[in-house]
Amino acid sequence: MNKITKLFTVLTSINIILIVFISCHELECGEGTIEKNGVCINIQYPDNDGGEEICAPGTHWNPNLAKCFVDPNQVCGSGTEIVWSEDGNEFTCESTGQGSLPECPDPGQDGSICINGYIRHFVDPGQKTSFMSNTIEDPALLNNMEIVIYDPLDYAAIGADSVPLGVATIDATNGTFIATDISIPSQGYIALVTRDLGWTRDATPANWVFTGFAYKATAGVNLIDTDTVAISASTLEEWRQNISSEFISNACQYGDIFECGTWIGIYKNDNPDNEMYINGVNPYYKTNAQIPPEKIAFLDKNESGEYSVLTPGTDRGYTSDTGVVMYFGAELTKYFGLCDYSIAEEDSLCLEYGFNFPQSLQGGSSSRALFVQYVKGTATN
Repeated sequence: MNKITKLFTVLTSINIILIVFISCHELECGEGTIEKNGVCINIQYPDNDGGEEICAPGTHWNPNLAKCFVDPNQVCGSGTEIVWSEDGNEFTCESTGQGSLPECPDPGQDGSICINGYIRHFVDPGQKTSFMSNTIEDPALLNNMEIVIYDPLDYAAIGADSVPLGVATIDATNGTFIATDISIPSQGYIALVTRDLGWTRDATPANWVFTGFAYKATAGVNLIDTDTVAISASTLEEWRQNISSEFISNACQYGDIFECGTWIGIYKNDNPDNEMYINGVNPYYKTNAQIPPEKIAFLDKNESGEYSVLTPGTDRGYTSDTGVVMYFGAELTKYFGLCDYSIAEEDSLCLEYGFNFPQSLQGGSSSRALFVQYVKGTATN
């Protein structure tokens, strides 16, 4: 029995179970059958020609291929991911090991929205080879964190005097969050900020560095299944110990990585099936100015694959295979990237795929804050 047959059988069983629980229906159809109008009928899935009438609820008929197909988005729920076969004709729902997201209410009539998602480590202190993938599920950590929603443009302009758009509720049992009744600023950007619980202006971080993750948002459209990222104070301390104090003093007007406003750019391609971090990218800002190498460092991996190395821009002026750059002392402006043509093509995904990165208003920071930004490329070849 192939994967689709297995999946279809599982889905059929799920449908049966739901019917039993909801309507106390006693009919149980065996493997390879589905219920149709109270009767179990055979189904030869997917090589059947029975037409649309034979498709079970949650599936649709493809007349060209003469098959019933399941909509994966209707089947794979929160806490799972859709994994397609190589030929693209089969999929399975595989657990991500994450908890289910809290359900968002419908947007308000005033255009206010709901935001839900997972809280992830930027770099997991307990598993430093993990980059923006591990959810934070330790209640002791989550109970010392808060997520505040800001207008990033307003925050960049006036700093800690900026009035938050709202505060999220954190589920400390599974690392999920939800924020409701969030009004979208006129520029259409919101930032999910993780920080110490009870944070006060200019406080030195005890557990979590003030870290923002920016999104483009639309009034009346909920942001579902988002990520917010947290950078632990211990991670930032490790980075500080890893790079010379002289470099940081020159890169940041405040003289210390804990004091700097820092923009973190993460360069990835825009292929939804194979998003890859891009090496060989020169970071630019404003209209068309390369960020001075003495102001930036690149997040690299050590020999064990741990994201723990900061390479000064003066040592290498372009991203590595982590695709990450840090711009110390940055203010909110336009950040993008261009391929560095001085390196060999085989050493640069940027050159290999011919990517140039569009300018974006997402990103930037003010004093004592880090902002994290995804910058996805636009293919030019």
